[in-house]
Amino acid sequence: MAYAGISNSGNSQSITSSTANGSVRTVSETTSTIAYEMRWVLCSILMNGVLIYAVIVLQQNTLLQIDASLISHYGGVFIEVVLLLSNLVTMRALQQGAAVVFGYLLCSKSGFSLVSCGFLMTPPLGKLKFAQSLSLTSPARKKLQRISFLWIVGDLLKLATPFCAVALYSTAEATFNDVSDCITFIQDPINGPVDRAFPTFEVETGVAEYVFGNSIGLMRSQDSSLKYTTAMFPPTLISPFNDGDTIHGPGFTVDIFSTCTCARNATANALENAGIHPSQSAKILDFYFAKRSSAGITFGVVVNNDSLIISNLLLGYPLCGGAMEHVSFPMVCSTKLWNHRSALLEILFRTDGSVSSIAPNHVYLDEFIELADMQGLGFAFNALVEGPVSYFRLPALVPGSINPLLWWATPNLNNIDRALLDAGVETMYSVLFKAAIQRTYQSNAMQCPRMNVVLSHISTIHMGKEGLIVAMGLLGAQLLVALMAAAAFILWFTSPNPIGPAVRATTEYIYLLTLLAPTQMTVGLGELGNAETYSIWQELDVIVRIGESIHTLDNQVGQLVIDKPSMVRPIQNGRKYI
Repeated sequence: MAYAGISNSGNSQSITSSTANGSVRTVSETTSTIAYEMRWVLCSILMNGVLIYAVIVLQQNTLLQIDASLISHYGGVFIEVVLLLSNLVTMRALQQGAAVVFGYLLCSKSGFSLVSCGFLMTPPLGKLKFAQSLSLTSPARKKLQRISFLWIVGDLLKLATPFCAVALYSTAEATFNDVSDCITFIQDPINGPVDRAFPTFEVETGVAEYVFGNSIGLMRSQDSSLKYTTAMFPPTLISPFNDGDTIHGPGFTVDIFSTCTCARNATANALENAGIHPSQSAKILDFYFAKRSSAGITFGVVVNNDSLIISNLLLGYPLCGGAMEHVSFPMVCSTKLWNHRSALLEILFRTDGSVSSIAPNHVYLDEFIELADMQGLGFAFNALVEGPVSYFRLPALVPGSINPLLWWATPNLNNIDRALLDAGVETMYSVLFKAAIQRTYQSNAMQCPRMNVVLSHISTIHMGKEGLIVAMGLLGAQLLVALMAAAAFILWFTSPNPIGPAVRATTEYIYLLTLLAPTQMTVGLGELGNAETYSIWQELDVIVRIGESIHTLDNQVGQLVIDKPSMVRPIQNGRKYI
């Protein structure tokens, strides 16, 4: 009976049987059969390379067509399993590479210690103990001790996988898949703005307490890299919402820049030099002398064709030095509002699940539509602050703190920080900008396009910084091990004689015993039936060579054995062996 096949262990021999019992086989090693033996090495290189690329992608938010809840529940488990699988494949690759190196040495003319076979058959964390159990005079002991750390480190990399699994984050990412009731505002070019007398300035001092800076635009008070503040007023929601939902619709923007400085003294001239308009300085000075003992603010509104200039005097706050004790000079802030535009905006909401807790969280600019009428905005601010010249008290709504309109100018809610004042006043005007539009612009009820996260089946995932560092270190180390294993196969590709049987002997107990059976190597083992395992391997710690016995060189069929190097010759490609 004749057949072709390979052994159950998948050795690289292409074998043809010529006897009924199949014990005679032809050794035939080619480039393709050796490459096939590299399958675990190639899989490891490919897998670790792909995973490194995936980790790099996960540094940024990545969209997936998967529910966020599914990723939250099983994403970490998936990452854990994939990384453990990559470690398993890498350890197989390391085992393959080491088998090739030891197989090459065992087939070499000088041979190598037989204990290399036992070393490879030992579990990863037991290899160091195996090497240390060899005799102190063993030529292989020191080498095996050193390389055993490769398996120990490789196996312990598994312990890093949970850190990567818990660093995976996901959020629902909805498309505009729904609509919500909302109110938008427009400038009526025919009838113009109308003062509806609400909201008032006093109302806004309380509203400011519940405003998130990111929900009213790009605030210099929250991002010091900005050169000025851009206030944005998106559509107003009037229907229930989910946490993380977003609506899209028309709104308005304006750029705001404030500078605050101390007047050199309490005179009209000094106020004008600090930024107060000459037509308003006398009246504002009257407010200063009459109201300076309590916390308050004055407004002076000047409407230009392309901008608003609004000046303020902060009263009751000791921000400037004085000519005498208990008397401070006025703090004057001058604010410019310009580039007033209509735009398409998106506003993200947050909530704890109750309708009463729904609040704007973050506003985004989609695109500008056109320049808006600055005269209309001037009318709106004059209506809100009862301008062009006015005074308002700024009472503390929370005992011991300053008024919420100035909270962005203080680090502790108790005292104004001069370094934060310019940007804090810009944020105050962003709050008043929204109120001014609500009070005077024409309102429309409509349905705004909505990103409903509950109805969404798309999610954004990313990995935290700690997880990225651990994952890159783990996968980088595994890729290095796989490349070392691939380099080991160069020995097999360049070997002038087949080494497949030796490679197989380093990983299969039963095949190793088969090669030992015809030789004198096992004679002393009969006395070790009750010995410790390390004693048996110490007995086998001798230099041997795997190849063809010198006694069968002239025969038609050779015999593969493990014996002293002098008793063995190289295996020949295309020759039959038993």
